Amino acid sequence: MRNIILFSLDTLRASSMSCYGHSNLTTPHIDALAANATLFESCISPHIPTHPAHTTMFTGKDVLTHQIITQGGQLNLSESIKTLPELLNEAGYFTVAADNLGRWFQRGFPENQYRGYKWETRYQNARKAEAVNKTAIELLELAQSQDKPWFAFLHYWDPHTPYLPPTPFERMFYSGNECDPNNRSMDAVYACEPFTDYFRQWMCKPDPDDPDNIEKKQLWTDRNYVNAQYDASIAYMDASLAQLFQYLSDCGLMEDTLLVITADHGEELDEHQLWYDHHGLYQTNCHIPLILHCPEVVPIGQRLEGIVTLKDIAPTILDYAAQTEFSEREDMEGTSLRAIIENGEDSGSCDAIYLTECGWMKKRGWQTRKWKLIVETGGTPAVYNTPDIELYDLEEDPDEIYNLAEEADDIVQQLKDDMDTFLTKRLAETGLPEPTEAQDITMRKIGDKTKAVPLP
Repeated sequence: MRNIILFSLDTLRASSMSCYGHSNLTTPHIDALAANATLFESCISPHIPTHPAHTTMFTGKDVLTHQIITQGGQLNLSESIKTLPELLNEAGYFTVAADNLGRWFQRGFPENQYRGYKWETRYQNARKAEAVNKTAIELLELAQSQDKPWFAFLHYWDPHTPYLPPTPFERMFYSGNECDPNNRSMDAVYACEPFTDYFRQWMCKPDPDDPDNIEKKQLWTDRNYVNAQYDASIAYMDASLAQLFQYLSDCGLMEDTLLVITADHGEELDEHQLWYDHHGLYQTNCHIPLILHCPEVVPIGQRLEGIVTLKDIAPTILDYAAQTEFSEREDMEGTSLRAIIENGEDSGSCDAIYLTECGWMKKRGWQTRKWKLIVETGGTPAVYNTPDIELYDLEEDPDEIYNLAEEADDIVQQLKDDMDTFLTKRLAETGLPEPTEAQDITMRKIGDKTKAVPLP
């Protein structure tokens, strides 16, 4: 029963981390940790965005079982489905969380051991990770002051919009003029109707002498600057995590505490014209990091291929906590990755994944090592202008640029058949509704029009 820390780095896509090959040095401190850990190259978040993803992370079950498919929906997680903190609490763990999700994510944490945080939200001053660190260290001190083994859930938000990294990170990956009136690359971004008020509320440079005056604010005009702010937010979070890693090292916890670093989902920047949010079942949103560090039991310097998913987090943690009977008792659908890690296997935990989203758009998908099928289910607003069927060859086209659906009918049909067979089997097993059909999208418009900077 070893001590465990689960890090959820919200909205962090794997492809924007330097340890996953990004050209910008965004995560040097996580990179250093990963060099002494096991890193999974292809971890997938099957159900996006935050609420369904974290529910899958916490339960080891898919959306067909836990039914949490929307963001901020009225449905709560069934009390009959136990979460990882509840199970560890039952096993005798002392549980703490620095988190602000609330709802069923509080289950398994005594009241004073589930704590939130607040941060400055102004331009160049959004020091999110430092606020999380403050709460996290207070809770880790509390955990170490008692005799039980402990579990900590630490939830960081820096890569999530609005991207407002503090100085000097704000200029780490950009040196131009973000408000150049001759740059028109942001026109399409501001024209995205569901987000236009939000973007014009956030994507602007205030007057230093009159920061709240809307008329004096300048809209960002360079899309490269927005992309750089996402990377800079990651770099700032990474530097803040270095503070926490140093704290753990000073406390003598780095060798025998299991650290699990992952994300709930990634982020669309400007790749598919879905503009700076986490909708779209593309790899930008579904491919997330997964790193396990515990030199006492986890092999170091290991990078493993093969598909694994957020469903595997809970059973893996329970395995390292010597509590596999809970995974079996709760019929978790994920697989413990411990044997794969210890044997250095590239097999992954599955060959195909069922994907869903029901936040801004309503889609389902089927992903194998080679193929990604994305299918419209009839509820996506026309404003997004996405195809009804998309097919991508992930080996030849990892950025999912070329939709092959119209020229590869046989592959589309085979993947559809495989997905339908999976759905038929799983719906028979659960006896529950198919949530993609039973529930509607919850996100249609965001932003405060009264605070939005007028377009020039």
